[in-house]
Amino acid sequence: MLSQKIHRYLFLFGACSLAFGMMVGTVPTSVPQFILLGNWLLEHDFKRKWAQIKNNKLFWILSAVFLMHVAGLFYTSDLAAGLNDVRTKIPLLFLPLIFFSSKPFTKTEFHFLLYCFLLGCLVNVSWCYIYSFILHKNEVARSASRFMSHIRLGLYLNMAISSCVYFIYINKETGKRVLFALLIACFMFSMYILGLASGFVNLFILVFLASCYLIMKQSLKIKLLLISFLGCGIFAVCNYVKNVYESQIHVNQIPYNSILAKNFNGRWYSQIDPGSGQKENGNYVLINVHFDELKREWNRRCPIDTFAYSPQYNLKRFDVLLRYLTSKTLTKDSLGIWQLTKEDIANIHNNITNFETSRWSYLHKRVYEIVYEYDELRNKRNINGHSLTMRPYFWKAALMIVREHPLTGVGTGDVQPELNAMYVKSGSPLKKDWYKRPHNQYLTIMVALGVVGLLAFLISLVCPLLILRGYFHVLFFAFFVLGVVSFLLEDTLESQAGVTFFAFFNSLFMAQAYYNLNNKGAFKKQHIPGD
Repeated sequence: MLSQKIHRYLFLFGACSLAFGMMVGTVPTSVPQFILLGNWLLEHDFKRKWAQIKNNKLFWILSAVFLMHVAGLFYTSDLAAGLNDVRTKIPLLFLPLIFFSSKPFTKTEFHFLLYCFLLGCLVNVSWCYIYSFILHKNEVARSASRFMSHIRLGLYLNMAISSCVYFIYINKETGKRVLFALLIACFMFSMYILGLASGFVNLFILVFLASCYLIMKQSLKIKLLLISFLGCGIFAVCNYVKNVYESQIHVNQIPYNSILAKNFNGRWYSQIDPGSGQKENGNYVLINVHFDELKREWNRRCPIDTFAYSPQYNLKRFDVLLRYLTSKTLTKDSLGIWQLTKEDIANIHNNITNFETSRWSYLHKRVYEIVYEYDELRNKRNINGHSLTMRPYFWKAALMIVREHPLTGVGTGDVQPELNAMYVKSGSPLKKDWYKRPHNQYLTIMVALGVVGLLAFLISLVCPLLILRGYFHVLFFAFFVLGVVSFLLEDTLESQAGVTFFAFFNSLFMAQAYYNLNNKGAFKKQHIPGD
């Protein structure tokens, strides 16, 4: 039997390893959880632990999110998929159990836990830099995040920025404040350089809400200063997006965008779809095209990457080629093909559709993609493969299933099969490869577990706020905003990185607030800066 001191060290090691490891991959996320569970079992003292949780309403409220997915297994037709879904969500039960039945963190331990988390964030973004800019020339913005999706990375980095702000607030030493300020700059630069557009949206929401809170608490002069700062920030963001939009969507008034009858060889041009409005750099893509010359001369210049006008013969290359030529205002015929440089050929081979892409940051690329996706949706063109504009079709299919199974849903394992069937039944324009989940956690729960499941989920979010009001650590509010906002556009709890983010920080802050309320534990009542 190990001493209580050793068990405490193992608990702290497991928790800090998880805080670090969840930033750097699947195995470093899983192993610390096994350490925590193994230590919890070896520690025994189950009577005390059961006594701590059996009458703890908060524990059962939080655990209900996991337990209701277990209940959904009893009426699912795809038990294997349901079990896999439940396995992914185990941290929603496991981490509250560990944190609520263990002694609370002291303030020193809590701070060290956050230091480990910040170190994990640094390692994560450092490897992203090395991979994307040193080992490879990665042109795809959404591939810049290596250990998790770019959306999840944005959540984590915003939590890291919030933690740094907290440390700046509580530290009086100038050196430490400068260090955490540099970390904030590093994480913000990382979001910029890695193109985490959703991360910047979340950061903007956090800054906006924090500014609104501070505005209410300050003198008139400070209020005016904060309002001016907030207004300038909003204007700068809107102006930047407006400039990107106009550069891509507004049609250039040049001869290139006029419909022509023949090319320089005297051969007739084809007008594929003059009314579609598809554009690159403000130029029409689907006008003035000579099919035969394009195919013949491209296949001569790049024989290892040929195409023909049939889906099974690399038709995607034709689409990329048209957009790339248009972005450079090169004619879409033999003359345009032979004006392409070796760099252009390589870009097209790598499915780059705009010659300016190589000069853009990942963030600019992502904003450009969003503008392009919006224009595709607005003009009722292809929406397949466009993450933002596919979402309305995801949501529509999900809501149609909810109408058919309103009370208890279709079961934990039947979400994807039912969605697949509904996409076909409703005549969705999505191709089969893009039959995805709703990308909205609230809708995903409704599809699986119905209104009953959604109500239980909302209770698990709202009730703790009422029970523990006034006793939460200040960082909880940043986490809570990030979590509930992410649920609107993502199935956050359907991936290991997402569910670990939510379960870890939610359990940590809830348990600490609970002990603070009932036992006057390690944390004294803490207030948001400005109180």
